[in-house]
Amino acid sequence: MDELISVIVPIYNVEPYLRQCIESIVNQTYKNIEIILVDDGSTDKCPDICDEYAAEDKRIKVIHKMNGGQDSARKEGMKNANGVYIGYVDGDDWIEPEMYDTLYRLAKQSGALIVESGVIDTYIDKEVLRKPFYNDGFYYDKKFSDIIPTIIYTGNFFQHGIFPYLVTKLFYKDCIFNYQMMSEESNNLVDDVMCVFPSVVNTQSIYITHKCFYHYRMRNGSTKRTRRNDVADIVKSNYSEWLKRFNAVGFEKSIESQLNYFVMYLFLSKAMYTLDVKESDLYLMPYGGVKKGSRIVLYGAGAVGIQLYNYISSNKCCDIVYWADKNYASFTDLSVKSPTAIVDIDFDYLVIAIFNRDAYVSAKNDLISMGIDEKKIRWIDNKYLENPMLLIKQCLI
Repeated sequence: MDELISVIVPIYNVEPYLRQCIESIVNQTYKNIEIILVDDGSTDKCPDICDEYAAEDKRIKVIHKMNGGQDSARKEGMKNANGVYIGYVDGDDWIEPEMYDTLYRLAKQSGALIVESGVIDTYIDKEVLRKPFYNDGFYYDKKFSDIIPTIIYTGNFFQHGIFPYLVTKLFYKDCIFNYQMMSEESNNLVDDVMCVFPSVVNTQSIYITHKCFYHYRMRNGSTKRTRRNDVADIVKSNYSEWLKRFNAVGFEKSIESQLNYFVMYLFLSKAMYTLDVKESDLYLMPYGGVKKGSRIVLYGAGAVGIQLYNYISSNKCCDIVYWADKNYASFTDLSVKSPTAIVDIDFDYLVIAIFNRDAYVSAKNDLISMGIDEKKIRWIDNKYLENPMLLIKQCLI
């Protein structure tokens, strides 16, 4: 008989998207599921929608709680989960009908305790599939040990070996329970990461499939795209505790090195304000430094681009004269335009706001082929890529 899967859904003010989310879980081809809707103090109609679906489907359990953030909602869901396996879906996303049937079958056929799948970045006008870094297959014993040195950071900035998301995976409950229930003092900054990676590393049993089931809705209001003012304090307070979560005997230095790159990524993506010296005439130091008042073309309108745009605009350190992205048509709510017009813009520097080296190289080559002066193009300074502690120490002073 198929074992029970508990699907935990943290929900906060996502009324326009919630029905699609719930229906995608209700309509799974795998039927032995328990759907736990955790209303995290929503002030819109989400509570009513949850109760409505619970009245129609006995597999649905609703929890109404005071707002405490996504991690607290997931913890409450876990406390009430009866499944042998655990899955997660965020309230503004949705999944393909065969997701849990496929992941469960792979777990049972291989013996894997965790199953990882791909993600579908879903824009207004298109979908982009992101597949796992490692090849399809079951990783355990020596095969798992071989991937530990690249599991958090592959060496290609910034790419994870395993996706840091709870939502793309199916977990045997005993493997994830303790990490999900650990006290998390990071205010939802790394709740996925510090749950996923310790669980995977300490379990050392994961099946990876390149099939993609999870629709991640690309929207500007998501927590991934929100500026944080507490990153430095959180890293100072929690870094040593994060390291202790990993039981990777023989790989301690590798895990610490990978974690350092991840912390640098946090500062670059969430807390640019910690990286510039107020008394200096130079800004955007991780990008090689640009003079105050410089005219900037910003290339990239994803989470990194939005963060950098907001930082430069609020700081008024430079003047953004043009914001471009090759997928500009997908960003209807932002002032993003086509890269083709950059050649007609008068600017001092072009900053590429993309945190994927391969995508950066591709964008840079496209820009150069358009006639953009390579000397004006900026990306993350190589000295930080070679030694992230140079940047981390600066942030933690």
